[in-house]
Amino acid sequence: MTHVHAFLAVDRLLQDLTKCKEPFGGKVILLGGDFRQVLPVILRGSRTLTVASSLKKHALWLKFHKLYLTKNMRALESERDFGAWLLNIGEKKSGSTIQLPLQCYPSIQDPIHQLYSDIDFSSVIPKELKGRAILTVNNE
Repeated sequence: MTHVHAFLAVDRLLQDLTKCKEPFGGKVILLGGDFRQVLPVILRGSRTLTVASSLKKHALWLKFHKLYLTKNMRALESERDFGAWLLNIGEKKSGSTIQLPLQCYPSIQDPIHQLYSDIDFSSVIPKELKGRAILTVNNE
């Protein structure tokens, strides 16, 4: 989620400190993550501006040696198909129309009812609400 300018600043700083013109002053820099999931957050930024601020879109990216993980060690056996489906979407192998799997559709379509149907709000106590929340994102 780091803006490319931060990487460029570290690159220049390490080159100045080491008096070495190699990327990052010749030091080994290890980065980890999935660029499909962790784009930089640009306040009031368009999609184009957000993608352009990613390290992957800068010339410095070409100087990195990339290693790729090939096996999802975190997914349960029952989740492997869903993980493969997500990768196909991320790699644009799913075509122009994406059909969500059935497990993506909850049986109860109302999120308020789904989370809070067992609570009587006329006599609710804070302990009953612990561990329940509806979180939304607003990139403004």
